[in-house]
Amino acid sequence: MLSVEDVDDPQPGPGHVRIDVTTCALNHVDVDIREGTSRFPIDFPHIQGLEIVGRVDAIGDGVDDYAVGDRVMPYLLGGEVFLGVAGPGGFAEYAIAPTTQLVRVPEEISDDDAGALQVAFGTAWHMLFTRGGLRIGETVLVNSVSSGIGSAAIQLAHLAGATVIGTSSSPEKLAAAAELGMDAGIDYTTEDIPARVAEITGGRGVDLVFEHVGGELFAKSLQSLAQEGRLVTCGAHAGEVVPFDIIPFFRGQHTVIGSFVYSRDELEKVLAFAARGLLRPLVHASYPLDDVQEAFSAFEGRTHFGKILLRP
Repeated sequence: MLSVEDVDDPQPGPGHVRIDVTTCALNHVDVDIREGTSRFPIDFPHIQGLEIVGRVDAIGDGVDDYAVGDRVMPYLLGGEVFLGVAGPGGFAEYAIAPTTQLVRVPEEISDDDAGALQVAFGTAWHMLFTRGGLRIGETVLVNSVSSGIGSAAIQLAHLAGATVIGTSSSPEKLAAAAELGMDAGIDYTTEDIPARVAEITGGRGVDLVFEHVGGELFAKSLQSLAQEGRLVTCGAHAGEVVPFDIIPFFRGQHTVIGSFVYSRDELEKVLAFAARGLLRPLVHASYPLDDVQEAFSAFEGRTHFGKILLRP
């Protein structure tokens, strides 16, 4: 159960700073933590929120590389604590983070855009290029293009010179994805994905599937692969255990690749690209912290395109 309560302001210890949180994005793991299905150990009471943007408000002993007023975001996984999961997060006015996890936010990027950028574009970069090995001229199928990482993947794959096919649940979402660089769209509520992929690609299939949905879509994605095609996955909120037909998998010499978060270097790259105007973080809506229940309802309603933010 979520509730908004007053607690004492946290104080930064040695090597830490306190961040005056300006925005914090919702992610699927926040829903999983609330529902008790995240598979992460959580100590209660717990402050959620892992995608934080703000300004340094106070510094602890031994901090000499950051000053009060610096715009920062904590790199969520790569330091001492997984903020918002293993420790208190950003659904609060203040958050504490070690300086080893801080990344500076370029002034060219607004707070809202920065709040919508880290998980979506960091994850998409890691999946497409580091794990999936996407190359210029290849064809990629991006599932659920209206999600944060889906819309980011559309932009990155287009920027990299790939042909991009996307799936979603409505013509309106597919039209929005086309504005970001998607070449062809498939409405999975009315169309058969493998059949449409075959039609679009002249029977060949796609070189890479960007998969983060699971359930029935996982099998349909495998059926959409070209010979020696790859599927890279980072999530399975529609179903974590899926049927798997081994025969077409090995005959097609397919590869299934797991992907988890991203590196600090990849995060800094997407920040630099966004600062140059090459990437467009998408914000669907922003809610005050008191309306956290409404924000979660909007997130779970699956009608949004882009990220949902909380503004403490």
